[in-house]
Amino acid sequence: MQIGVGGQFTLPMNVVVAKEFDLRGSFRFHEEFDWAVAMIGSGRIDLSPLLTATIPVDRAVEAFDLASDKSKAIKVQLDFA
Repeated sequence: MQIGVGGQFTLPMNVVVAKEFDLRGSFRFHEEFDWAVAMIGSGRIDLSPLLTATIPVDRAVEAFDLASDKSKAIKVQLDFA
């Protein structure tokens, strides 16, 4: 399942065909967004392995620079506290 728009990528179609995978894409979210927010809020899903850094909002330019470098960051969070 490919969710959202992720840009160009190559897909080994020989593997897809040989393994008889079903390939689906989805652009819209409905109740899934609410489910995800609830699971994250309750702690059922731990996103910390995906979080590269938490940077104070007064260093937002640094945070955006880091977030834009996909070789260094997955997700960067701004801290407004």
